[in-house]
Amino acid sequence: MKEGYKMLGNFIRQVDVRNTEGKEENLLGVSVQKKFIPSIANTVGTDFAKYKVVKRRQFTYIPDTSRRGDKIGIAFLEDYEEGLVSNVYTVFEVIDEKQMLPEYLMLWFSRPEFDRYARFKSHGSVREVMDWDEMCKVELPVPPINEQKKIVKAYKTITDRIALKQKINDNLAA
Repeated sequence: MKEGYKMLGNFIRQVDVRNTEGKEENLLGVSVQKKFIPSIANTVGTDFAKYKVVKRRQFTYIPDTSRRGDKIGIAFLEDYEEGLVSNVYTVFEVIDEKQMLPEYLMLWFSRPEFDRYARFKSHGSVREVMDWDEMCKVELPVPPINEQKKIVKAYKTITDRIALKQKINDNLAA
């Protein structure tokens, strides 16, 4: 293992909370753009009690990597208090946010290198899967929490500026 790198499995844990109340609102899917999206699934006759609950600051990923091109579907819930996802998705969370910021981890997942790694580590003959054990074996740099905060802040500053400039450009074009 590279110096300063650590196994992701030491920082995350699976969460399996089912929708026992049978709620039917805020059904979410996961896109290859690494975002939660409103589900487009046909839910007629669906037993929503089997769906998993994902809460704010938790992640969801789709272990099946075979139908998404070269990307893995993974997202970090920030926009809602909770949502529902398919029972075939894996929901997980950071164990201790004093050791790893979820936002820092999401930056790592957003890298094209992570997508390539996930595809490489996927296995199966018909339906390729990157299972939970493989996810836990991911090696990544884990700097001190203050450094993680600086990285996340710098990234957010840049993306906010890009979004603002895009909005200005759109207004000029109109």
